[in-house]
Amino acid sequence: MPIDSYSDVRRACLSRIEEETGADLSGWYADVEEALIEAWQDLITRHPWIALVKDPPGVFLTQDDITTPTVTIAAAGTSVSATLSANPQSGQSMAGRKLRVTGQNWIARITAHVADSTALTLDAVPATVAAGSAMTIFQDEYTLASDLGVFHDGGLWTQEGDFIELWDEERLRRAYPDPPSGAWPPEAFARLGRRGIRLSQYPTAVRRVEYTYTYEPSNPSGTGVLAIPAYLRPVYLHGALALAYDFKNDRRAPKEVVRYELGVERAIAYERRLRTGLGRLPHAAAPAALYR
Repeated sequence: MPIDSYSDVRRACLSRIEEETGADLSGWYADVEEALIEAWQDLITRHPWIALVKDPPGVFLTQDDITTPTVTIAAAGTSVSATLSANPQSGQSMAGRKLRVTGQNWIARITAHVADSTALTLDAVPATVAAGSAMTIFQDEYTLASDLGVFHDGGLWTQEGDFIELWDEERLRRAYPDPPSGAWPPEAFARLGRRGIRLSQYPTAVRRVEYTYTYEPSNPSGTGVLAIPAYLRPVYLHGALALAYDFKNDRRAPKEVVRYELGVERAIAYERRLRTGLGRLPHAAAPAALYR
């Protein structure tokens, strides 16, 4: 029988551990479902599987920096009020952007702003700012797709075809400490938590940025076809079986772990061939045999 859906894999798993496949017929039904979810989460994070590459890719627009109004900050502290000399951008809230006073070595985040208003709230300001001081409002942090997993090619692509490399946050902060400067394209970016990113330099114009990534599918259920391709579904079954055998203290568990790990290894090798083809340099090793 096929193992194309979550229900198929659950049935096969229950059958192979010598249990009835109905929900009310086996005391191990819930344990097998637990094994299925744990195995799923392990499998989809083992490798950036080609079937999980998002189509179409992710995209976002950068924000232009704003330098036209001046700013007044009457008091230092946290949750500070600031006043601009004019509306910074028609119809746009500045909340989530950052503000830098010209000549100062600090920046502040704008935590509250109503579109078309001249009043801002800043997260923390170390000193007062005289009336009419020049400033820049900019955005160097952006929120990407809600299902973002791994960046497929390790970076972002600008509309001009420039590549922006992914760095870890510590490296980015050391190389580009606050206050940031404006430039395009930025050299690098870092992830901030799950969906957020920070650019090494803030954009000075509106630009389109695209990124390819693998998404993290939801935990499977029901009879719908699994998000993983056919060659990964037996591997998924072996992973769930290894856990189910282990739950039952079944001596077959170690062998099933080996089958699972070998299946993952072979699937990764196959995906390398999918990405690069079968051509190879002289004297290069041939693809591994299906069975060892």
